[in-house]
Amino acid sequence: MLILAVDTATTVASVALVEGERLVAEEVLNIPQKTHSERLLPVLVRILAGTGVEIEQVDGIAVSAGPGSFTGLRIGLGTGKGLAQALNKPLVTVPTLDALAYNYYFPETLVCPLLDAKQGYIYTALYWGGKAGLERLTDYLALTPEELTGYLEGRDEPVIFLGDGIDLCGAAVSKLQGRAFLVPEASRLPRASSVAFLGRQALAENPGGVPLTAQPLYVRKSAAEINLEKKRAQLRRG
Repeated sequence: MLILAVDTATTVASVALVEGERLVAEEVLNIPQKTHSERLLPVLVRILAGTGVEIEQVDGIAVSAGPGSFTGLRIGLGTGKGLAQALNKPLVTVPTLDALAYNYYFPETLVCPLLDAKQGYIYTALYWGGKAGLERLTDYLALTPEELTGYLEGRDEPVIFLGDGIDLCGAAVSKLQGRAFLVPEASRLPRASSVAFLGRQALAENPGGVPLTAQPLYVRKSAAEINLEKKRAQLRRG
């Protein structure tokens, strides 16, 4: 099964092509100065041209569905939907935190991906690296760094941290002392190859994929929605 995957959930843009358990090609661009709308299509073209794969040969499209940047999620999912519809191929959405945790986990270890959700929040979930693979233990959460500290209290297992939210959570991580392991910076980035491998698993279980009406996994409201609610509350009070 040949899977084409796209991840634009953060400032990092990534496209990958996998076949079975084999990574055929992947490109990761960590260039915040450029928008996803500028760089995504050229990356897709380079991946296909470099591998000699015709787009019609792809068996399925996998997209990182969030949580993450609201604009990035809409661009990625919109691209995935367009490809799936044009090619008449199944679409599968993969939670961004699942894919990030999949980047770097070991048996008998907790994995805690951290994504910068802006406005003082991080997106996170807790995973267990079991013998059968990666198991999610919690809901997808939007927490402050202080809330994360309380969330991890009472855990005795080693915890692997990765993602662009690590720098915001120094206090929470430091309280774990010798049980906290920070993934090297290059391995903290979201990767479309992880989206592709998890997407392949999902399509094996559900060959039809998800409807083209699928929506991003936002977890929390946008800044515009939060500000609008504040203004409405002020008007009701005043």
